[in-house]
Amino acid sequence: MIDKIDPVILAVNRFEECVDFYKEKLGLVQTHRGEPPDQFVTFNVGGGEFSLHGGYEGKKDGPISIYFLTSDIDDEVARLKGQGVKIVKSPERFSWGWLAVAEDPDGNEIGIYQR
Repeated sequence: MIDKIDPVILAVNRFEECVDFYKEKLGLVQTHRGEPPDQFVTFNVGGGEFSLHGGYEGKKDGPISIYFLTSDIDDEVARLKGQGVKIVKSPERFSWGWLAVAEDPDGNEIGIYQR
């Protein structure tokens, strides 16, 4: 039986820019960083781990779906905009809740949702 997915690792090209984006703009808590030249960093997200692994060419063909849950989508989108985060899709209502989409420095779309 699989209990959970942990960690989720995203391969990125602009490693330092992506670290800054997820730490400073999204507000994730960094829990580990590899020693140079290793480009690997881990963040705690709700008890799970999300990691960035640098040294890749960046966004590949096909979607990467990463979603972060928030209790107030309007406040979170406003906070992200204030941090200079590119919002590519404003909050939209679905049967399961609300979804907005942001973009990280490598062009990966990041879902911000509220149930």
